[in-house]
Amino acid sequence: MTINILEKQSRSENEYNGLYPFILQLGVGGTGSYLVQHIAQLLGTSKKRAAYVIADPDTIEEKNLGNQLFLSQEVGLKKADVLANRYSGAYGLDIGFYSDSYIECIEKLKSLFSMEYIDSSVGYKSLVLPIIIGCVDNNFTRKLLHEFFLENNCIYIDAGIESVTLPNVYLNRNQSEWTKEEQLAYQNSGWSGQVVTGLNLNLFKQNPVAYEYPDILEDDDEIRPSELSCTELSASEPQRIQVNKFAAMTIMNVLNEVVIENTISTHKTVFHVRKGYMRSTGVENQLLS
Repeated sequence: MTINILEKQSRSENEYNGLYPFILQLGVGGTGSYLVQHIAQLLGTSKKRAAYVIADPDTIEEKNLGNQLFLSQEVGLKKADVLANRYSGAYGLDIGFYSDSYIECIEKLKSLFSMEYIDSSVGYKSLVLPIIIGCVDNNFTRKLLHEFFLENNCIYIDAGIESVTLPNVYLNRNQSEWTKEEQLAYQNSGWSGQVVTGLNLNLFKQNPVAYEYPDILEDDDEIRPSELSCTELSASEPQRIQVNKFAAMTIMNVLNEVVIENTISTHKTVFHVRKGYMRSTGVENQLLS
């Protein structure tokens, strides 16, 4: 089954004659940095009109160079600033960026969907549709995006990745000092993930990630990303570069269809990179619950 976005958003015949995606991506780290390059290439080579904004206040660190798209000479700069400038120049785009702070309230999230990013030539018959892409590793932000999703006609794509299992004090121990059990736990973890596409259109609804994985809403951890210490940030959710890239490409499978064909045919994709496994479920009209 495939749905046409314009048809499912229109309340009357011929209400819209085209789609103008307004893409807002939160997070440009492990998965997000690769995704920025893919989206920029898609928009730049297809010549499809769209707004694209990335948001992440994090600064590039040495430890990021192993699994994120940054160079040693960029250490100390803001991730979002670097990627927006790099790929705007490479593909002839005007990628917007916000790097002042973490997005921790609905008001700030809404403010990023600013008219200043929309092409002035976009006509009233074009459907300007928010597309939120979550490349975050915390449920505080996912709950915020969930709240926005329920209140607005939009598409919400979320990528989730299994973190690698590491010893509690791995930062102070060489891997050769790990026990056999610790080695096995590391080798067998961090290979899987999923991408969930939620739809809140006038005539079609599809569950977002928090309804597919209810533990997100049940998580009572109210620590905001800005409240994590440097030690907690450096030790949290270690991920594998292959899985980051796989997640980015899985998001692109959805986004390419949206931008090029104005359609959606998948709901949830689960994958296991080490096994070379991927399985998707088709779109399904649901009650958002």
